[in-house]
Amino acid sequence: MSRTRRWFLVAGVLAGAGTGVVRWARTARPRKEVPAPYATTEVQLSTLVEGQTFKGRIRYAEAPPLLGRLTGTVTSLPRVGAVLKAGDEAYRVDNVPVILLTGDTPAFREMVPGISGPDVRQLERALAGLGYTGFTADGVYRYSTAEAVRSWQKRLGVAQTGTVPLGHVIFTTGEVRVGEHRVRVGEQAGPAPLYDATSTERRVSFSMDPKHLRLAPVDGPATVVVADGREIAGTVAAVEKPTEAGKDATVTVRVADQKALDAPDGDPAEVRLVVQERRNVLAVPVVALLALSGDRYGVEVVDGDDVTLVPVEVGLFTDGKVEIRGAGLAAGMRVSVPAA
Repeated sequence: MSRTRRWFLVAGVLAGAGTGVVRWARTARPRKEVPAPYATTEVQLSTLVEGQTFKGRIRYAEAPPLLGRLTGTVTSLPRVGAVLKAGDEAYRVDNVPVILLTGDTPAFREMVPGISGPDVRQLERALAGLGYTGFTADGVYRYSTAEAVRSWQKRLGVAQTGTVPLGHVIFTTGEVRVGEHRVRVGEQAGPAPLYDATSTERRVSFSMDPKHLRLAPVDGPATVVVADGREIAGTVAAVEKPTEAGKDATVTVRVADQKALDAPDGDPAEVRLVVQERRNVLAVPVVALLALSGDRYGVEVVDGDDVTLVPVEVGLFTDGKVEIRGAGLAAGMRVSVPAA
């Protein structure tokens, strides 16, 4: 079979990929003459993945709002874009610093000797994380806890009372990135966030037609492709379904390797989701296929000067490769392809 004929037939394969599985099979007799030009490629044991790509944006993950408890005049705010960690000052009201600490439970009462509970244990663990010692983080506010609080207050430059008034600390689950200010210095603070805040974790969000949501199960795999072409492994973190008919769903993908996703907020990125996956299958480049009669395909197995036509069943087509099955085929065999 001439190479010119091969290119014509391969074009037909590409146009008709996915039309059905071939069930006819026979092996042609070996040929001693190999037409030129001539090239081969190896049959590989591969995992083939068919995916669908969506256009998205890199965004900082949402964080719970920093709800203030103090009322008065706002005397200091952190700059937009600043990253606050445990022990940092979130803002000042009437020149009283409000400190960010790590914890899951919101502050809901004044911390004084004699009380106990999970909020006390949270405060004690936060103090220990800042380097203060001499107490046990057992959830009981003892004299030793009060002494640690006094040492902390001395470092902050505030009254060393050994107690923590409600509103003087805000507990968050992690670092916070400061967003747009909602009030200005000199304005009045109330029981509302003084500025927007996000997590420091970058994620990728994109829109999707709800009929395709089966491709994006929560905790399912995803691949993020950034502007320079790098591919980063990700996981579907959340799916927000539309509340109105005709609207798209919003899918958010988390990435463990945050350094790899180090890009400005709002930068474009693509997300590839798996449509189907075939593991440990024999695969060859699509151009190795020969179209036979009907919807039948084959490959030419080359062994030295012997060239044998082997009919094959085809499976998944993806990324220029095709899954094949045929009598006697094995990984490592060589099949003919058009010369470059």
